[in-house]
Amino acid sequence: MKYLYFLFFSNVKIVVIKIFLRKWRSSMKLNYEINLDDYIEFNLHHLKHSKTVQKSLINQRIAVSLIYLVIPFLISFLFNQPLFGYLLAFSLAAILWFIYFPKYFYRSSKNKMIKHLTEKNDQSLFGEHSLKVDEHGIKEITQSSVHEIKWDDIVEIKGTKNYFYIYFTSMQAIVVPLEAIKDDMERLLQFYRKYNIQVLYC
Repeated sequence: MKYLYFLFFSNVKIVVIKIFLRKWRSSMKLNYEINLDDYIEFNLHHLKHSKTVQKSLINQRIAVSLIYLVIPFLISFLFNQPLFGYLLAFSLAAILWFIYFPKYFYRSSKNKMIKHLTEKNDQSLFGEHSLKVDEHGIKEITQSSVHEIKWDDIVEIKGTKNYFYIYFTSMQAIVVPLEAIKDDMERLLQFYRKYNIQVLYC
Protein backbone atom coordinates (compact mmCIF):
# COMPACT_ATOMS: atom_id res chain seq x y z
CA MET A 1 0.00 0.00 0.00
CA LYS A 2 2.82 2.36 0.86
CA TYR A 3 4.44 1.48 -2.43
CA LEU A 4 1.25 2.30 -4.35
CA TYR A 5 0.86 5.52 -2.37
CA PHE A 6 4.42 6.53 -3.18
CA LEU A 7 4.01 5.51 -6.81
CA PHE A 8 0.80 7.53 -7.13
CA PHE A 9 2.35 10.72 -5.76
CA SER A 10 5.49 10.16 -7.79
CA ASN A 11 3.38 10.03 -10.93
CA VAL A 12 1.54 13.16 -9.83
CA LYS A 13 4.85 14.93 -9.33
CA ILE A 14 6.03 13.81 -12.76
CA VAL A 15 2.82 15.07 -14.37
CA VAL A 16 3.08 18.40 -12.55
CA ILE A 17 6.72 18.75 -13.60
CA LYS A 18 5.85 17.94 -17.22
CA ILE A 19 3.04 20.50 -17.21
CA PHE A 20 5.37 23.09 -15.68
CA LEU A 21 8.09 22.38 -18.24
CA ARG A 22 5.60 22.53 -21.10
CA LYS A 23 4.31 25.87 -19.84
CA TRP A 24 7.86 27.12 -19.30
CA ARG A 25 8.82 26.17 -22.84
CA SER A 26 5.71 27.83 -24.29
CA SER A 27 6.48 31.24 -22.77
CA MET A 28 9.42 33.39 -21.83
CA LYS A 29 10.07 36.80 -20.33
CA LEU A 30 12.95 39.11 -21.21
CA ASN A 31 14.05 42.12 -19.19
CA TYR A 32 16.28 44.82 -20.62
CA GLU A 33 16.80 48.58 -20.79
CA ILE A 34 16.41 50.96 -23.72
CA ASN A 35 18.31 54.25 -23.78
CA LEU A 36 18.53 57.20 -26.15
CA ASP A 37 21.32 55.62 -28.22
CA ASP A 38 19.25 52.47 -28.80
CA TYR A 39 16.29 54.46 -30.06
CA ILE A 40 18.45 56.64 -32.32
CA GLU A 41 20.11 53.51 -33.78
CA PHE A 42 16.67 52.16 -34.64
CA ASN A 43 15.58 55.37 -36.36
CA LEU A 44 18.82 55.63 -38.35
CA HIS A 45 18.51 51.98 -39.38
CA HIS A 46 14.95 52.63 -40.51
CA LEU A 47 16.02 55.64 -42.58
CA LYS A 48 18.85 53.72 -44.23
CA HIS A 49 16.58 50.81 -45.18
CA SER A 50 13.41 52.70 -46.09
CA LYS A 51 12.80 52.59 -49.85
CA THR A 52 10.88 55.88 -49.68
CA VAL A 53 13.67 57.69 -47.83
CA GLN A 54 16.38 56.26 -50.08
CA LYS A 55 14.47 57.24 -53.22
CA SER A 56 14.03 60.78 -51.89
CA LEU A 57 17.72 60.91 -50.98
CA ILE A 58 18.80 59.90 -54.50
CA ASN A 59 16.41 62.41 -56.07
CA GLN A 60 17.82 65.23 -53.92
CA ARG A 61 21.41 64.27 -54.74
CA ILE A 62 20.73 64.23 -58.47
CA ALA A 63 18.50 67.32 -58.58
CA VAL A 64 20.84 69.59 -56.62
CA SER A 65 23.90 68.32 -58.53
CA LEU A 66 22.17 69.15 -61.83
CA ILE A 67 21.32 72.63 -60.55
CA TYR A 68 24.99 73.18 -59.72
CA LEU A 69 25.92 72.15 -63.27
CA VAL A 70 23.33 74.46 -64.86
CA ILE A 71 24.33 77.56 -62.86
CA PRO A 72 27.67 78.17 -64.73
CA PHE A 73 25.84 78.26 -68.08
CA LEU A 74 23.32 80.76 -66.70
CA ILE A 75 26.10 82.98 -65.32
CA SER A 76 27.98 82.81 -68.62
CA PHE A 77 24.85 83.59 -70.65
CA LEU A 78 23.35 86.33 -68.46
CA PHE A 79 26.54 88.14 -67.45
CA ASN A 80 28.73 87.34 -70.46
CA GLN A 81 31.36 85.67 -68.29
CA PRO A 82 33.88 82.97 -69.30
CA LEU A 83 32.32 79.55 -68.79
CA PHE A 84 35.31 77.38 -67.93
CA GLY A 85 36.15 78.73 -64.46
CA TYR A 86 32.55 78.68 -63.23
CA LEU A 87 31.94 75.25 -64.77
CA LEU A 88 34.98 73.84 -63.00
CA ALA A 89 34.00 75.31 -59.62
CA PHE A 90 30.34 74.29 -59.78
CA SER A 91 31.20 70.84 -61.13
CA LEU A 92 33.37 70.30 -58.07
CA ALA A 93 30.51 71.52 -55.86
CA ALA A 94 28.12 69.11 -57.62
CA ILE A 95 30.47 66.16 -57.05
CA LEU A 96 30.99 67.03 -53.38
CA TRP A 97 27.24 67.41 -52.86
CA PHE A 98 26.49 64.07 -54.52
CA ILE A 99 29.12 62.25 -52.42
CA TYR A 100 28.68 63.88 -49.02
CA PHE A 101 24.97 64.76 -48.90
CA PRO A 102 23.96 61.34 -47.42
CA LYS A 103 26.42 61.82 -44.52
CA TYR A 104 25.06 65.32 -43.95
CA PHE A 105 21.48 64.01 -44.13
CA TYR A 106 22.02 61.27 -41.54
CA ARG A 107 24.00 63.54 -39.21
CA SER A 108 21.30 66.21 -39.44
CA SER A 109 18.57 63.61 -38.87
CA LYS A 110 20.41 62.27 -35.82
CA ASN A 111 20.73 65.75 -34.29
CA LYS A 112 17.02 66.38 -34.87
CA MET A 113 16.16 63.05 -33.24
CA ILE A 114 18.27 63.81 -30.18
CA LYS A 115 16.65 67.22 -29.79
CA HIS A 116 13.13 65.86 -30.31
CA LEU A 117 13.51 62.88 -27.97
CA THR A 118 15.24 64.94 -25.28
CA GLU A 119 12.48 67.56 -25.34
CA LYS A 120 9.71 64.95 -25.52
CA ASN A 121 11.08 62.96 -22.56
CA ASP A 122 8.69 60.06 -23.21
CA GLN A 123 9.11 57.63 -20.31
CA SER A 124 7.51 54.80 -22.29
CA LEU A 125 10.43 54.82 -24.75
CA PHE A 126 13.35 54.63 -22.33
CA GLY A 127 14.26 52.75 -19.19
CA GLU A 128 13.27 49.25 -18.17
CA HIS A 129 11.37 47.10 -20.66
CA SER A 130 9.92 43.62 -20.25
CA LEU A 131 9.03 41.40 -23.17
CA LYS A 132 6.70 38.47 -22.57
CA VAL A 133 6.64 35.95 -25.41
CA ASP A 134 4.09 33.12 -25.58
CA GLU A 135 1.72 31.32 -27.95
CA HIS A 136 -0.51 34.41 -28.15
CA GLY A 137 2.21 36.77 -29.32
CA ILE A 138 4.48 39.39 -27.79
CA LYS A 139 3.66 41.74 -24.93
CA GLU A 140 5.91 44.75 -24.32
CA ILE A 141 5.70 46.22 -20.83
CA THR A 142 7.26 49.58 -19.96
CA GLN A 143 6.99 51.94 -17.00
CA SER A 144 3.90 53.60 -18.44
CA SER A 145 2.39 51.28 -21.05
CA VAL A 146 1.56 47.73 -22.09
CA HIS A 147 1.57 46.84 -25.77
CA GLU A 148 0.33 43.46 -27.01
CA ILE A 149 1.06 42.16 -30.52
CA LYS A 150 -0.35 38.92 -31.90
CA TRP A 151 1.92 36.78 -34.04
CA ASP A 152 -0.24 37.42 -37.11
CA ASP A 153 0.09 41.19 -36.59
CA ILE A 154 3.88 41.19 -36.79
CA VAL A 155 4.89 42.81 -40.08
CA GLU A 156 8.50 41.60 -40.02
CA ILE A 157 11.49 41.11 -37.77
CA LYS A 158 14.84 42.59 -38.75
CA GLY A 159 18.10 41.54 -37.20
CA THR A 160 21.26 43.63 -37.08
CA LYS A 161 24.61 43.17 -35.39
CA ASN A 162 23.24 44.56 -32.12
CA TYR A 163 19.43 44.48 -32.26
CA PHE A 164 16.19 42.75 -33.16
CA TYR A 165 13.56 45.15 -34.53
CA ILE A 166 10.08 43.62 -34.24
CA TYR A 167 7.93 45.66 -36.63
CA PHE A 168 4.20 45.83 -35.88
CA THR A 169 3.62 48.60 -38.46
CA SER A 170 5.71 49.70 -41.42
CA MET A 171 7.37 52.40 -39.27
CA GLN A 172 7.03 51.24 -35.64
CA ALA A 173 8.95 48.46 -33.97
CA ILE A 174 9.91 47.02 -30.62
CA VAL A 175 13.65 47.49 -30.09
CA VAL A 176 15.37 44.50 -28.47
CA PRO A 177 19.14 44.80 -27.73
CA LEU A 178 20.84 41.46 -28.43
CA GLU A 179 23.47 41.99 -25.74
CA ALA A 180 20.73 42.11 -23.09
CA ILE A 181 19.09 38.84 -24.20
CA LYS A 182 22.11 36.81 -25.35
CA ASP A 183 21.38 34.03 -22.81
CA ASP A 184 17.81 33.67 -24.13
CA MET A 185 18.58 34.18 -27.82
CA GLU A 186 18.04 30.58 -28.91
CA ARG A 187 14.67 30.31 -27.14
CA LEU A 188 13.50 33.52 -28.77
CA LEU A 189 14.58 32.26 -32.19
CA GLN A 190 12.64 29.04 -31.52
CA PHE A 191 9.48 31.11 -31.09
CA TYR A 192 10.13 32.84 -34.41
CA ARG A 193 10.57 29.50 -36.15
CA LYS A 194 7.54 27.98 -34.44
CA TYR A 195 5.27 30.72 -35.78
CA ASN A 196 6.92 30.83 -39.22
CA ILE A 197 8.44 34.27 -38.78
CA GLN A 198 11.69 34.85 -40.63
CA VAL A 199 14.33 37.22 -39.35
CA LEU A 200 15.66 39.47 -42.10
CA TYR A 201 19.30 40.19 -41.30
CA CYS A 202 20.67 43.47 -42.61
